Amino acid sequence: MSSAPPQPVPTPLRILISGAGIAGPALALHLLHLPPPLTSTITITIVERHPSLRNTGQQIDLRGHGIAAMRKLGTGIEDAVRARLVDEPGLRLLDSSNGRVWAYIASNKSGRGAQTFSSEWEIMRGDLCDVLYEACCREGGVRFLFGTSVEGLEQPGDGKGPVRVTLSDGSVGEYDLVVGCDGIGSRVRKAMKVGDGKGDGVVPVGMACALYTIPPAEGDAPTADWCHFPRRRSIMTRRDREDCLRVELSYAGDDAELKRALKHGTVAEQKEAWANIYRRDMLDAWAVRRVTDELFSPQADDFYTQEFAQVKINSWSEGRVVLVGDAAYCPAPLTGHGTSMAFIGAYVLAGEIARAGKAAQEEGVSPWDRLPDALAAYETTLRPFVKTVHDIPAERIVKFILPESAWTIKSLHWAFRLFTVLRLDRLATLFVSDDKGSWQLPDYPELSAPKNE
Repeated sequence: MSSAPPQPVPTPLRILISGAGIAGPALALHLLHLPPPLTSTITITIVERHPSLRNTGQQIDLRGHGIAAMRKLGTGIEDAVRARLVDEPGLRLLDSSNGRVWAYIASNKSGRGAQTFSSEWEIMRGDLCDVLYEACCREGGVRFLFGTSVEGLEQPGDGKGPVRVTLSDGSVGEYDLVVGCDGIGSRVRKAMKVGDGKGDGVVPVGMACALYTIPPAEGDAPTADWCHFPRRRSIMTRRDREDCLRVELSYAGDDAELKRALKHGTVAEQKEAWANIYRRDMLDAWAVRRVTDELFSPQADDFYTQEFAQVKINSWSEGRVVLVGDAAYCPAPLTGHGTSMAFIGAYVLAGEIARAGKAAQEEGVSPWDRLPDALAAYETTLRPFVKTVHDIPAERIVKFILPESAWTIKSLHWAFRLFTVLRLDRLATLFVSDDKGSWQLPDYPELSAPKNE
């Protein structure tokens, strides 16, 4: 009986990931679980433009398929995430004149049905970044370069050879796969030809926000508290721990000072512009004096502001360069799917690389020759889900959650109160799922089971 021909030993695969937030480390962890011998022939480098791990940011959550995709990273990851969850009991809708509670929507912690505003899987962005970074360090095989970013990409005309990458430190290297996980302002995406004639695919949804931390005060509730003001403004506070209060300011108007500050202003100018949005006419309203004064306190040094937008581009890859997470398909934070899509995208891309590589090995050819097939399959598999999320009417949601007049705010309050009095929030969690459409998270047995930690 003749023996089967030996499989070729794959040449090392050099992978560069831009972005050490959520999608990048999640992808790296999955790639460390490629089936042998593939897993022993890859080198992974993650570059991050910040000088250290950017483990800051406000409260985020996981929903639907995002929870399942996170669990694919292994028991150790789920346990670590659970240990850092924020116990937010629910959302209170408050009156701007006196802080009266108009409606209360409790979180759904049953593990079944749809989540309410406060998810079972609420976590601070920085804590989630720490969990993934620490897992990469424990597993080994991932090199992090902080204070470094991608400055330029050069690919051969046929897209079959390595990508020549210039980094911000002046170094130049060649990589067999470059992955942009560097957020909505992705430098990798800007270096690619993936637009649709509308710039680099960033589509504003008509809303801006500012996020920061302030000192606590007596009476601060453990709930998320949300208060609306006329002319499309709102303040939300959240309490993930006892020693501080998180603040989110939202605005959907055309204030010229704020627009200038968001585009060209310093942090001090941005803070002043945001404070003026409320101080001009609502200084004595609920919490306005406090949150605008504390905006300039030392504890608010984590201040971050952005215009909400989606990323919609024709293709997520070009040659051997591919995008994952917000860099490819940011859904806008108000959809509640951004973090989940980062986990889902990382899992699907790694799964398709594993599937293509294993098939190539069985055919006796180099698995890395099939990388273009894997990138195409990643997009074919994930596009339907992304489209479903992008179809959520973000601009209409903005108009609904940030009303123009006091009368429409009152109508919104009564609608929420009726919703909760009739217990429709409880009914919704029984019969509705967080997952949109009929898309199902694929199963990739080609990815070897991660080690329990």
